[in-house]
Amino acid sequence: MTCYFILPDLCAGGAERVAITLARILKEEGYVVKFVCLGGEQGEMRTWLIPEFEVEFLHCRRVLYAIPKLKRLFSNRRDAILFSSTEHTSIATLLTGKHLGLPVIVRMPTMPKNKLYSGFIWQKWRVIHVVSRWLLPYAKKVIAQTDTMRSQILQYYHLPEEKVLTINNPIDKAYILSSAEGHPSPYEGAGPHYLTVGNISYAKSIETLVEAFKKVKAHTPTARLTIVGRNDSDYARNLLSHLDIDESINIVGFKENPYPYMKHCDVFVLSSRMEGFPNVLLEAMCFNKPIACTTCVPIIKKLVRPGVNGYYCATESPEELARCMLDAARLTDIHNNYDLFDKNSFTRLFE
Repeated sequence: MTCYFILPDLCAGGAERVAITLARILKEEGYVVKFVCLGGEQGEMRTWLIPEFEVEFLHCRRVLYAIPKLKRLFSNRRDAILFSSTEHTSIATLLTGKHLGLPVIVRMPTMPKNKLYSGFIWQKWRVIHVVSRWLLPYAKKVIAQTDTMRSQILQYYHLPEEKVLTINNPIDKAYILSSAEGHPSPYEGAGPHYLTVGNISYAKSIETLVEAFKKVKAHTPTARLTIVGRNDSDYARNLLSHLDIDESINIVGFKENPYPYMKHCDVFVLSSRMEGFPNVLLEAMCFNKPIACTTCVPIIKKLVRPGVNGYYCATESPEELARCMLDAARLTDIHNNYDLFDKNSFTRLFE
């Protein structure tokens, strides 16, 4: 059996990072793992995948255009098991699996009842969700990242209980720590240095973070905030043009290796309105950093222990988030131990 991980392109995102981590786990367990990229060969993940994995490129501009090529690619690979972790890619993968009789494992990237889209994007994802209701029953298994997500998937897609299982995301701690090793601090000034990592989008609620930071800075004038993540979308440009951002806020854009920022920050902040599973939070926790975050997904209350390794508050409340940020900066002697990922349950899916 050969495990094929299907990617839309080589642009780095949370789902894609998790896919690579899961692929490494399977490879370490002796499975044959390969990647198929529906797009071209350009993107941040190229150096992450090659030469560690064999990657085949279909050079399709849109995911739906890739379906005929996927069918041709796998028509003579009867030992294949397909894996996808983005919704639009899962549609192409499920159609291919259904046509050829190949098993498909789908990892859902976000809550199906996510209401954070609007306009054309909302209409696009509504169509994807409707098509997914038809196709998901053909999946061998559907992976939910949390129990809350599993409940929503069962209800929203009308799937049988045995079809959907919860597998919390893994973290490759050794890789994360080694990626930061030897890198000097990217920060200047006394601090404390607050950090968030994530693309600037509506779901991340960066405006809440900026308003909260203003309150933190009023209390601690030497405080600094760094925002790492893509900021070149229309939404991001419009938002940033309306926010009051001064020299104490550093927007550095996408970084292929964000881990030196995590290693040297004083507090990691997650201001999201909603998350599927907060991977960047887990990555920051690898460095035993205090956390200030919103309860954007229920599992936050399992990961963050108030007064021990951080603080959490309601979403979209700059006042509460500022208080969490100030309190988190006072925490010391933090020792995190993330153990929610069930490796055996995951690897058994590919047997």
